[in-house]
Amino acid sequence: MGDEFFTLDRDATAYYYFQGNRDGTAKAKKELRYDRNLWDTCAQLQIRLPFITRYPTEPNSYSPNANPYSGFGNAELRYSYSVASKSFDHALEAGIAFPTATNGVESLETVLKFFYTTKWKWSGGSVAYTNEYDQTVIRPPGASYTSYYEGKVTLPNVSFVDSPAWRGLKFSAIYNFRVLFNDGGLVQDAVGGIVSGSAGDVGLLVVDSWGIGRYGLWKYKVEGSAVVGLP
Repeated sequence: MGDEFFTLDRDATAYYYFQGNRDGTAKAKKELRYDRNLWDTCAQLQIRLPFITRYPTEPNSYSPNANPYSGFGNAELRYSYSVASKSFDHALEAGIAFPTATNGVESLETVLKFFYTTKWKWSGGSVAYTNEYDQTVIRPPGASYTSYYEGKVTLPNVSFVDSPAWRGLKFSAIYNFRVLFNDGGLVQDAVGGIVSGSAGDVGLLVVDSWGIGRYGLWKYKVEGSAVVGLP
C-alpha cells in the first residue's frame, strides 16, 4: 500500500490461486490485472480479467463426467485511493464484479465491493488490517446471492533476507475471517503466511492459508502474484 511497488504509473500483474474446499471440490483462478494511476500516484484504476477452472466431485450440467471444466470468470473494475506516510498508510477502494462468467464457472450476479485498509508501520515491521464488504446488487434467476464482511490481519511484515537482488524479502502471518450475512451470520476463518519481496523490477507475493474450525473458509489455499511496471 502507498509506498510499495504497486504504486507505479502503470503496471501489470499475473495472479494465480488454487483453493481446495472442505467438500473435496477445488477451484483455480488465473487472473491478469492492469493498473493505471490517474491524476496522481494516490488514485488508481484497476481491471481484473479472470480465467476459472472448477474441479467437481460429482457430475453436473457443465461436467457430466465430473471432469474439471473452465471458463472466463467475472471481470472486475476497481478504483482505489491510498495515502502513505512514514508511520501510517490507509486506502479506500471500491469495485464492481460483472456477470461475465462463461461455462458456469461463476455465478451470473453483479456484486459491489468496498474495502478500507489501514497499515501501521515501525522500524522493522508493520501491522495491517483490511475491511471488505461484498454485496450482490443484481441477481438473475438461478444465480447465487453474496453478502458478507471480511476482515484480514497481516503482521509483522519483517525482513529475513538482506540481499540487493531480492530487495528485502519479508514474511507476515495472516488471520482471515468472513461473516456471511446471507447465511445467518455464519463466521468462517483461516490462518496462514505471506512471503513478499522484489526480484529486480518484479514484485513477488506468495500466500499459503488454511481454514480453521468447523466452518473454515477453505481447506487450503495457495496464491501467487508477480507485478511488473509498464513503460
